[in-house]
Amino acid sequence: MSQVSSGEPSQHESASGEPKAVGDDFAWLYRRDSYAPGVTVGDPRTLLLPLDPPPSPLPSVQPLPSAQPVPAPPSGRNPMIIMIVILLCLTVGAVAGIAVLLQPGSRPAASSSTEPSVEKAGAVAPSSTARVTSATPIRAKVGCQAPQTTDGGGNPVYYVPEQMFDGKMSTAWRCNGNGVGQVVTFEFPSGTTIAEVGLVNGYAKVDPANGAKRYGEYRRITKATWTFANGTSIQQSLEDGVKTVQRLSIPSQPGGQVTLTIEASTGPGSNARGRDAVLISEVAFGSPA
Repeated sequence: MSQVSSGEPSQHESASGEPKAVGDDFAWLYRRDSYAPGVTVGDPRTLLLPLDPPPSPLPSVQPLPSAQPVPAPPSGRNPMIIMIVILLCLTVGAVAGIAVLLQPGSRPAASSSTEPSVEKAGAVAPSSTARVTSATPIRAKVGCQAPQTTDGGGNPVYYVPEQMFDGKMSTAWRCNGNGVGQVVTFEFPSGTTIAEVGLVNGYAKVDPANGAKRYGEYRRITKATWTFANGTSIQQSLEDGVKTVQRLSIPSQPGGQVTLTIEASTGPGSNARGRDAVLISEVAFGSPA
């Protein structure tokens, strides 16, 4: 059995039989390699790796086309927006106008009466809004009355004063001539108060026999004066051509007795014999309701 001396380095034999040192086994790490093309080995202790091939040149970059300038928005406003604003303004104005028209009192009140307005005398202010009820005389006195005549069919016609308040337009009181200064007196029950007066200022009859319209054939009263029991007098102007009652509202007056005085009348409307006369078809009186 061979003995190994301690403290001496171990040796190995080479293939030629010569001994070699222990470090020779790692000598390959420190040798120069010349088989790698293009690589130069420097320090035997430095391991060099082959370099990467240089990068291929980049293809030429074409410049980007210049961007087209973005058109600036028009300085003026959009016509469509302007039209919408105008239409909205017109709509609001129309709605406001309709609302104003629909409000109570925004339109003039239509008169419910077809009768013309009448004038008054003095400083007495008639109360046109006062509510009244009909007041009928119990009798009438006159200083003039035309005699009986006949109509187109030969029927008798009378002109007594009571026909002025019988409710018939085909009857009348008649006084021949222009009637100026003639006085008619109406009597009422005791305690009656009068707040309205009126009359038909001509003959409103249409002859049933031949259809003749008598209103335009005779004179028509154009002015009259009403006088009451306390001495108050109120003048009424009457419009020619109105064949209905022309009313006048007055301050309340005692009505035990009321007189009507004819102040003026028109000329006759026909030259036929007997047409020169004044007639009153109806009178009207009202008491406070």
